[in-house]
Amino acid sequence: MTADAEGFFYPVIDQAVCIDCEECRKICPAAHADIFDAEVSYYALRVRDQEVLRQSTSGGAFSVIADVILNEGGLVCGAAYDEEHNVKHVVSGDISAMRKAKYVQSSLGEVFGKIKEALDSGRKVLFTGTPCQCHAAKKVFEGADNLWTASLICRGVQSPLFWKEYCRYLETQHNGNLSFYCSREKVKMDDAHTVVYTVGQDTFQTDYMKDPFSRIYAKELSLRPSCYACPYTTPGKAFDFTIGDYWGVEKDYPDLADGKGTSLVICGSQRARNLLEGCSDKADIRPADPEKSRQPALASSAKQGFLRKFLMKDFACKDSTGVSDIGMILKKYGN
Repeated sequence: MTADAEGFFYPVIDQAVCIDCEECRKICPAAHADIFDAEVSYYALRVRDQEVLRQSTSGGAFSVIADVILNEGGLVCGAAYDEEHNVKHVVSGDISAMRKAKYVQSSLGEVFGKIKEALDSGRKVLFTGTPCQCHAAKKVFEGADNLWTASLICRGVQSPLFWKEYCRYLETQHNGNLSFYCSREKVKMDDAHTVVYTVGQDTFQTDYMKDPFSRIYAKELSLRPSCYACPYTTPGKAFDFTIGDYWGVEKDYPDLADGKGTSLVICGSQRARNLLEGCSDKADIRPADPEKSRQPALASSAKQGFLRKFLMKDFACKDSTGVSDIGMILKKYGN
């Protein structure tokens, strides 16, 4: 995987060792359109455990579903920050680091090998990630009954290298090491619209739409090019679950509009519906009207504005140490 000038990683074939077997192209999800046309059911969900709810971006649907798999001896694969704040997928029985939104392209690394080991030993595995990542998992492990998929309602992912330069910027601005970052925290009971991070001994908070890095993402200026032509912007995907924020809950269920967060869960298989309906003791689960879904990522791809090319051109300009002027970029495009 090699990064381009925008900081996105792409697969590169080593022609010196390639034997032209075409297996990589046969398995590539971008070459297939066989993930659609599932019969789906919509639900609103909020986990009853208040601590899990606090640690979740929305209503805790991921934790509720993952706990079922874990309690049956399975494992969960999801995105987490490593010690250097890279976003990487991990396979684990501990999901705490997988909670919270991470709007950055995640590295899958070697997790498929670990998933294969678990599946071969008869264990269930819940794979969670972006729709394209879930599609890849389904293609690699096609026919594996013990693989469960939970796709995020995704509006696109940002460049990993753009994210890393932002982390360095925060450390420079506050003269310390970044030890914690959350793009959507619930400290203000505002449906997780507060950015919180810790540098050195100090913790900082800012409203999501007042944070320049978050605003650049919200303005859809820093997404991977393929995100602007995403083929997964439909709820009818054959993943077991599709999960995200329940926008508009104040109109459908006013009693849940308290700023604590509510999940929208779309079940795309009968076994998913059975699993969810068996979790009524762990979560408040209610039917949702698909016609009232207010998730734009279920209706259309992100829009590539004309400013994106200028932002990425600025990001591609590096100084002698190979670093962009991220402060200028945040000020120029994040206001």
